[in-house]
Amino acid sequence: MKRLTSLVISTLLTSTIAFQTTTLAQSTLSYSDISVHFRNGQEHFESRNYEACRAELAQYLEADRTFLEKEDANKVWAEYYLVKCSLYLNYSDTELLASRFVRNYPEHPIAATLFTEIGNYFYDQGDYARAVDYLSKSPKSNEEAQYRLGISHFTLQNYREALNIFSAIKGGQGAYASSASYYSGIINFRDKKYEEAIFDFKQAELSTAYFSEIPSWLAHSYYRQGKYTEMLAYTEPLLREKNSGKKLDDVALLSAEVYFQQANYVKAENYYTIYKNYKSQGMPPTIAYRYGYSLYKTDQFALASEQLKNVAAKGDTLGQYAAYILGISYLKANNPNYALGAFDQARKTSFNKTVTEDADFNYAKVLLDLQRGAESIKAFEGFLAKYPNSKYEDEANELVSEAYLYSNNYQAALAYIEGLRKRTPRTNGAYQRISFNQAVKFYNDERYVDALPYFEKSLLTPESAETKYSAIFWKAEALSAEKRYAEAIPLYQMLIGTSDPSVSTLAELQGKSRYSLAYCYYNNKEYDKANRIFKEYADLMKSSGDSQALQDALVRLGDTYFASKNYDQAIYYYDQAIAGNRSDRDYATFQKGLVLALKGNEAGAKAAFQKVQSDFPQSLYFDNALYQEANLEFVAGRYIPAITRFTQLINNKPQSRLIPNALLKRAAAFSNTANHEAAILDYKNILKNFPTLPQSKDALTGVQEALNEVGRPDDFSMILMEYQRTNPTDNSVVGLEYETAKRLFYADKFDKAIPALTEYIRKNPTSVESYEAKYLIAESYNKLNDKNQALNYYYQVIADNKYKSVNKALVKAAEIEYNANNFNRAITNYKNILRLVADKKDQQSALIGLMESYYKISRTDSTIYYANEVANTPDLVLGAKSKAKLYTGKIYLDRNDYVKATDFFNQTIAIAKDNYGAEAQYLIARILYTQRKYKESSEMIISKFRNDFADASDNIVGKAYLLLSDDFVGLDNIVQARATLNSIIENLPDQEIVAEAKAKLKAIERR
Repeated sequence: MKRLTSLVISTLLTSTIAFQTTTLAQSTLSYSDISVHFRNGQEHFESRNYEACRAELAQYLEADRTFLEKEDANKVWAEYYLVKCSLYLNYSDTELLASRFVRNYPEHPIAATLFTEIGNYFYDQGDYARAVDYLSKSPKSNEEAQYRLGISHFTLQNYREALNIFSAIKGGQGAYASSASYYSGIINFRDKKYEEAIFDFKQAELSTAYFSEIPSWLAHSYYRQGKYTEMLAYTEPLLREKNSGKKLDDVALLSAEVYFQQANYVKAENYYTIYKNYKSQGMPPTIAYRYGYSLYKTDQFALASEQLKNVAAKGDTLGQYAAYILGISYLKANNPNYALGAFDQARKTSFNKTVTEDADFNYAKVLLDLQRGAESIKAFEGFLAKYPNSKYEDEANELVSEAYLYSNNYQAALAYIEGLRKRTPRTNGAYQRISFNQAVKFYNDERYVDALPYFEKSLLTPESAETKYSAIFWKAEALSAEKRYAEAIPLYQMLIGTSDPSVSTLAELQGKSRYSLAYCYYNNKEYDKANRIFKEYADLMKSSGDSQALQDALVRLGDTYFASKNYDQAIYYYDQAIAGNRSDRDYATFQKGLVLALKGNEAGAKAAFQKVQSDFPQSLYFDNALYQEANLEFVAGRYIPAITRFTQLINNKPQSRLIPNALLKRAAAFSNTANHEAAILDYKNILKNFPTLPQSKDALTGVQEALNEVGRPDDFSMILMEYQRTNPTDNSVVGLEYETAKRLFYADKFDKAIPALTEYIRKNPTSVESYEAKYLIAESYNKLNDKNQALNYYYQVIADNKYKSVNKALVKAAEIEYNANNFNRAITNYKNILRLVADKKDQQSALIGLMESYYKISRTDSTIYYANEVANTPDLVLGAKSKAKLYTGKIYLDRNDYVKATDFFNQTIAIAKDNYGAEAQYLIARILYTQRKYKESSEMIISKFRNDFADASDNIVGKAYLLLSDDFVGLDNIVQARATLNSIIENLPDQEIVAEAKAKLKAIERR
């Protein structure tokens, strides 16, 4: 309970002491006994034991008054105490007791302040309604009581009564004048009496109590009247003050709002920024929008984007406007991927139809800018269907043509453009490029005849000179590929003779044209013309610094001189090529050996052939060099060394196409050294394993002579019979039957070929054709997707080891086992290929297969070993090398070794921008995400998958953009996260990725 005020207590104590002093001298025993109740009551009051106080004082007042003086001063104080006890105990009789006291003792000093005391008590307790009841009975001269009465009325929203009281106070010089002015100003402001409010606030501003609050009230008062000039004259100097101690957040905001309405965005942005600095908890969406718009209008696009992105996430009218301006800001900041998301957000709401249409059109344009052809076509065609009379109709029709340029469906693109009623130069330019792209696509697929009409279509609308010259060149290339040299030559000559400095690529095309023209002459056996052009090309390559192209030109010059039998010049150019230390050195060295052999320089030829073998053990010309070296010995009559060299070839390169020749020459060498039995074995080898090749006929003659030499001429009859069976001189039934079965296979009638070939084997199980027949049956089952039966026959071919292309069976068996997830069997086959097959391409495929198989069964060390073999194998396709690096990186990623993983992923990307590179790029971004580097991860995905990996598989692109949405969530950029997921859902055909995108989108909407 609240204690008495100090004034009342001191008065009370003084009176009590005086009273006690007087009465003590006159007291009797009975009087003292009665007075003790008063003293006890005092003590209970002081200790705030109000119930006990009431009880004691009640006994005191009810005592027989004969024992007391009639003018007992303690009686007045006892009644006063009873009023205060009732007040503090919240008894209902408080007002009755107070009124009685004032009535009974009107001249007593306490009577004049009692209602004020009670009013102050209720005021301090926050019971303003009861405070009003008592304070209104206070004397008008009590300014504090009147002020408190005014505040009570103000709090109770009795503004008229409060204003009357404050008006009486504010005009004076009292302590409450400034406060009364302040509250008068608030009431006048509330009643829209802004001029009166301004007057009051300016009076209140003189007080330090309201110093910080007044600027906001004054600014609002000017603003509400539309007196913007006066407001700014007041607010702007305030906002320039440093550390003024005034609350200026609303002052800054109103200043910004005025300038925003006046389209003075420079000043608006300045004052919005000041306002933002006061608001640590962020700004309301409407203010954030206007602030962002001001930043946008002052070309501060990055800052504008930061302000607008959260507003744009709202699903309302303001959010739509913000999303649209956000999209433009992102475009201005050269961030089209983010712009795409913002426009997508704006176009998906229809609060403002104009904004929806503008956003829809800009969304399609950004897709086109990003070269996302198929998506932009869909977006433009959807736009034209939705807004048939749009102001953008003509431009949209024009842009659809360009959009087709970036899609892979060139046929549809050309059909669309050809169906237009009118075609602008811009549309014709798109038609030119699309036709060219379709032609190049056919060319790359080796469909040269199909490519030609599209090159011609491209040349019909030569809007771009660069594309025109490229079309001429590649048309000539297609004609050359079809051996239509007479038609190609004039096109090359036209390009070479053209002068057009505006086309930067023309010089390169002219260089390539010279090279191709030289080949046309070479293939036409016009060696002099070919030689001249190759020389011109070589001179160009010298000046350009392209050493590889120069090397090739030098080799081709050597070939022209070789073909025209100018051997000295041929050797000269081959030597230059060899000195160039480039990739064709093995070929040039081998060719030099052939030329030296023709010139009779046996030592030089042998040295060249030996150099091929020693310096280029993996060369395609290795076996031929060994054969030619052996043949030099043979021709010179040195049969023993010749036998040694032929034996090396036969033993080390059993799959070489030169084996029949080597066997035949070795047999002859054996015969010449009287080793007829060895000769007979070689001849029989040819007749058994190569019965249909031309060498078998010479072998038949050779074996007959050798048998005669050893006195076994009778053995020849059986050999002859077998030869006749495998090489019938007439149309035998057996041969006809087999050829018929083979024709079924090569006509792709596999279901009919299988029984025909099977029946042939049944009838002729020991014929040489049966080995090939088994292989063709295996191939037929493979084509019919009956992998088990295919494997059965492939393994028969492998077991027989008689079919000339047994290596193909090994490769196919390994492939089927791998695709059936039988990785251990696949590994066995791949290892056999490495051990038994000499063909470089098959060996490379085996290395790749081993790497992939070990990866599938999680044999990581073996995977890394073969991945390293693949990566370091010369001439291996880039796709295999990039896959090798990717697999190694993934193994280290699984081991959480991010440094090594990232290194190998970067190596993958450096090799080729293929699908493996795309996956590596995605995995690097995922590592960044794992490390919470959301900004770096998102920027990497946007940049790389827009430029380097735009053509990656849907699955990899989908994974990358799912990760991008996670990055945006991590960056608290919900607009972009939502837009990214919507784009996946609308455009990606990979349903697994789409399902994941939908799940992520639901999770975002639940946030």
